[in-house]
Amino acid sequence: MKCPACGAAASGNFCASCGQSLATKPCSACGVQVLEGSRFCTGCGAAMSGGTKAGAPAGAGRARSRVRPESPDQGIPNLGWWVAGALLVVTILALGYPILTRSDGPTGGAVAPPGMGGAGGGAGAGDLTTMPLEEQGNVLFNDVMGSNSAGDSADVAFWLPKALFVYGQLNPSDPDGLYHYALLYQVGGDFEAALAKAGEGLAQIPDYLLLLAVAAEASVGLGDESAAQEYYGQYLDVFDAEMELMRPGYEHHTSIFPVYREEALAFLGRS
Repeated sequence: MKCPACGAAASGNFCASCGQSLATKPCSACGVQVLEGSRFCTGCGAAMSGGTKAGAPAGAGRARSRVRPESPDQGIPNLGWWVAGALLVVTILALGYPILTRSDGPTGGAVAPPGMGGAGGGAGAGDLTTMPLEEQGNVLFNDVMGSNSAGDSADVAFWLPKALFVYGQLNPSDPDGLYHYALLYQVGGDFEAALAKAGEGLAQIPDYLLLLAVAAEASVGLGDESAAQEYYGQYLDVFDAEMELMRPGYEHHTSIFPVYREEALAFLGRS
């Protein structure tokens, strides 16, 4: 058979040229075998992974991914939950493209997970296996965040595991890289992992604004109001001094700092 991603002759479970998964699964509507990761059946057009049937209007059937679980019994103020639920989408829109512009991370060759060889429809995705590892992280991060801001939960589900796989290999240790890593976990609803990554960076620079903000959000997601108040309070306390310092990584996110500040004020009930 020919690899659907690169066109090379292929057999087995993965393409030897680009790493594309060749595994198939039957369409639940017509029974035709379709490549895993496909969004629509090639036989009948039925959605395979939460998308809409071929020919449906753009945006039909899409459900905005939930960033925060509803937990009314956890005692978080209603205003705080509203702010926490809305912040990540606002954050992504404010960050803009390209989101990752760091050049201090590793750029060695990548070991691609199954299905990374050009599958899917991400805005920046081509043959990812030909890119340096850092560039793979950039492309996949942007695909996840762009899909999430567009409310495309199917694309988020497709790209997020790949992005986390690459970030696991990059294993960033600088605060800016850890901020991006934490945001990926937040999109997936893994607030414990997001808080852990934020904590790694805060252990280096306790007043790093971006990590204080993401730690506050993760704490809200975990229902820990006390911790969220502490992180938000610290964010406001050090805001002016940190903006004057303009630490490495801040220059890429100048538009998001006021958004986080307004969120902190609203959560804490300050004007």
